[in-house]
Amino acid sequence: MEKDYKKYRKNEEAGKIPKVWMSLENNIEAKKLDYFQDAIQYLKEEYVKLIDTRFHTGKNITIVHGDLHPGQTYMSKTKDRAIKFVGLQAVRMGLCTEDLAMLLALHIEPDKTKIKPLLDYYYQCLSEKVKDYPYETFINDYKISIAENMFFTIRLINSGIYDFNMRDKSIKAFETFILKKYIM
Repeated sequence: MEKDYKKYRKNEEAGKIPKVWMSLENNIEAKKLDYFQDAIQYLKEEYVKLIDTRFHTGKNITIVHGDLHPGQTYMSKTKDRAIKFVGLQAVRMGLCTEDLAMLLALHIEPDKTKIKPLLDYYYQCLSEKVKDYPYETFINDYKISIAENMFFTIRLINSGIYDFNMRDKSIKAFETFILKKYIM
């Protein structure tokens, strides 16, 4: 992630990243570039410790989709309205909130105050089936997943997919969920 960030930042500062791409405007503020370094530090402090603890206790590590966005979801027209996920090329091990953060923070709503009712409802439904997964742990996992997903947007930009909206949503989610001055 750090290597991806350094490449991105170097290109951004050198003016190699376009200011407009397919009608998407690149208006990132210099101080917000630093959020990626803050996210790296946050992940170094929290993620390794968390995964190590989970691994040794055998809790809450799961298989994640790895690229969950609205285009990868389908709702059937049958009475049960079943939801199906497609595009399972990026399947890997991770936190159970990684796909959730990608779908919600990067595509639907990054702002904590606006998405919190949906997260609360999601947790309520999840806890009907998953036991011994406290709400505080769920929210902490979601925060870590937001920080990790910020670098998904950077990898896209580094590969020539300049989705500035998704990058900016990841920054907004990081601001409202993780940065100390925004914690509610």
